[in-house]
Amino acid sequence: MPGKSALRRTAFAVAVAFVVVAAPAVLAGNGHFIHGVGAVNSAMGGAGVALPEGPIGALYLNPALLTEIEGHDFEFGIELVDSQAAVESTVQTPFGAFSGRTEDETDLSPVPSFAWARGPKDGGNVAFGMAFLGLAGFGTDYPQDSSNPILNPQPAGFGAVYSSYKFLKIPFGVGWRVNDELSLGFSFNAGAATLEARPFGGVAPDCSGPTTCFFPGLNEDSAFGFGATVGLLWKPSDVWAFGVAYNTEMSFDAFDWNTTHANPNLPNFGTARSDEFTVDTPQTFTAGLAFTPNPRWRVAFDGRWINYEDTEGFESGFNPMTGAAAGLGWDDIYVFALGVEFAATPNVTLRGGWNRSDAAVSESSAFQNVASPALFEDHLTLGLGWQAYEELQVNLGYYHVFENDVTGAFVGPFGPVPGTSVTNEIAVDSYLATFSFDF
Repeated sequence: MPGKSALRRTAFAVAVAFVVVAAPAVLAGNGHFIHGVGAVNSAMGGAGVALPEGPIGALYLNPALLTEIEGHDFEFGIELVDSQAAVESTVQTPFGAFSGRTEDETDLSPVPSFAWARGPKDGGNVAFGMAFLGLAGFGTDYPQDSSNPILNPQPAGFGAVYSSYKFLKIPFGVGWRVNDELSLGFSFNAGAATLEARPFGGVAPDCSGPTTCFFPGLNEDSAFGFGATVGLLWKPSDVWAFGVAYNTEMSFDAFDWNTTHANPNLPNFGTARSDEFTVDTPQTFTAGLAFTPNPRWRVAFDGRWINYEDTEGFESGFNPMTGAAAGLGWDDIYVFALGVEFAATPNVTLRGGWNRSDAAVSESSAFQNVASPALFEDHLTLGLGWQAYEELQVNLGYYHVFENDVTGAFVGPFGPVPGTSVTNEIAVDSYLATFSFDF
């Protein structure tokens, strides 16, 4: 059996390889967040604010859970997201309906996660941890399609649509065990994000007439932000535990782009222009309970509120002076997660769960979210854990997001356009593996 020093070297080398990969666009979750991080938390349906699931789960959900870790724990994992999205649109013409459907060409997306934590040591009551978590994003890749009205060349449609928003959360957490029943936690959260979009409706278009407007394409730019998490864990008995956690809004600096004017009908076509846009991360509140009737069974149930409506970058409406969208127009959402874990043998653990989320995109915002179809509602999750060695546990996970769609009218600065419709649809399959080292 490999020694602890060899396992440490292996874990460190693989973690470095993952950390240098930016978190790619995610197309499976609650809004633009993935529903769970790591194979264990994901297979539990994303539930676990009151249930210890290792350092990834603690630093993702509730830093007070760090006090439940024994010794040094190190985890790294990878998620492979396979999304199946499509857009269909219809425009009524004097000659009848003109409609078409186009499938997204986004490739398989890898999402990394890494965390380290040290639990209370030698009878102490303080625990520490830090993580790199690929946590949120969206992305699409639709080709220009003359048979689909919304993907017709500009200015009649959007033309080819490409988007990629990526968010990496870096929490530095501390947990304090007040007594045997109560623990408190806090994490300072740094964030790194990138955004690329072609075309991008969040900036002013170049217009040569009321219906002749071109939006520029914007290459990838990065932004950095900061926020915090506070959490509480209360265990009135060995059977029941209750947890709550609040994540503040993460405020980011603006994305800044150097691009060019896009309208070939204007004399400034091809000349330089600069644009900026801000995308913050919404505040969230999570509460949940854990039920552990015996050493072989564990059950977790969480409820979560995500405040998109008041978050910059996700607001509704248009700037009446420029015609730029104020944001993606997403609704606040509520999420409910249920997870069950069963220790089938001393070395094999089975997991399953369900995650139910509101769709952040509604009929009124379907048009401006062709590039960001956050329609996710029902998730079925499964998982398997294997204690390979005393120091190493391998966890696998899978989930399926059932197909969902939303239909709304084309929308401009003056409201919905009569005789038009656009339908976004998406389904997802995702595969996860997490390796947990206990030193």
